[in-house]
Amino acid sequence: MKGISYWEKHEIIGLKLFHSVHGPQLRSIVSMYECLESFCHYGLSASLFSGTPKSLAEDIRELGIQHIYQHRQHNIELFTFHCNEYPHELLHIDYPPSILYVKGKLSNESTIGIVGTRKPTIYGKRIAEHFAEILSLNGFCIASGLAPGIDTIVHDTVVKHKGHTYAVIASGHEQISPKYANDLSSQIIDMNGAIISEYSMNTKAKPPYFPRRNRIISGLSSSILIVESGKKGGSMITAQFAFDQNREVFVIPGSIYSPMSEGNHLLLSKDKGKIVTSPEEIMNYLNIEKRSPLRRLECSVEEHAILQVMRNEPIHIDELVYKSNISRSIVMSCLLNLECRSIIKQMSGMNYISLYHESTLSKKT
Repeated sequence: MKGISYWEKHEIIGLKLFHSVHGPQLRSIVSMYECLESFCHYGLSASLFSGTPKSLAEDIRELGIQHIYQHRQHNIELFTFHCNEYPHELLHIDYPPSILYVKGKLSNESTIGIVGTRKPTIYGKRIAEHFAEILSLNGFCIASGLAPGIDTIVHDTVVKHKGHTYAVIASGHEQISPKYANDLSSQIIDMNGAIISEYSMNTKAKPPYFPRRNRIISGLSSSILIVESGKKGGSMITAQFAFDQNREVFVIPGSIYSPMSEGNHLLLSKDKGKIVTSPEEIMNYLNIEKRSPLRRLECSVEEHAILQVMRNEPIHIDELVYKSNISRSIVMSCLLNLECRSIIKQMSGMNYISLYHESTLSKKT
């Protein structure tokens, strides 16, 4: 019965819904039987249905059509493993999703996954922002999981720089929560990114769905960057999936005293990741030529001087005044302007931290 396949998208979707078949079995059916009628005639036990194979095929088609229509009412497109639009990289992992529910646009750009802990340090936040910014400005689509912490920082940074990002979720599109994640998902779509799930729109997230979600993040990506991770958690699961899928795993080194870097160092010690300290190292390893010039942010002479004395850790305003040799009133004015432009961030106790790498800043003349 093998040969040319005449399966339509709505038939595959309808069969999955009707027959509750898992992914490998569904792909085997589509491969083995040339069309839905053939499967209904030869592949299904008569005890599963009443009527003729032809009437059963029509019921299955109608089920698929209705499912597609219900989701399109919410601007959600469905792609099966049999569709040309289905991401090529994802198709070749173990257990690819039978159906992808996509809101937004799938990109032709090379995709890198960036993931990390839900409780990042200041160091981790800066790393996530810097790598997401530079990689997105250099044409990468950035995939992550829309979770609190590193994931959200990554998506938010890419959106801010008008790049493309995929948010892979562990629920249906109509069950995204909390509110900030829902708002961010709308911004991602506005920037021609996509929210991707393997679950129908009204499916609520459950604990087992999160590890399954992680295999899609790595499966969509040519490589994965682990920003910060403890020894256990979603980021380590994503790293293992990426390793098993023959993806490059890049790892940011952290403090030996930080529990949020224990997972990173464990990956490095087991030779399951490559250490990187800049986005340029990733691009060099992937043989991607850096786009030049990157978008540069102009600063006044005083702002530039203040930024030059900012270190990798928060610095107090009194130390900024002393080291920049600029009056306190001007320093405060500059800090306010820089914060309004999201170049720096005020921390507790009148401490400030730069959010931008030096290479993206230029001094007005």
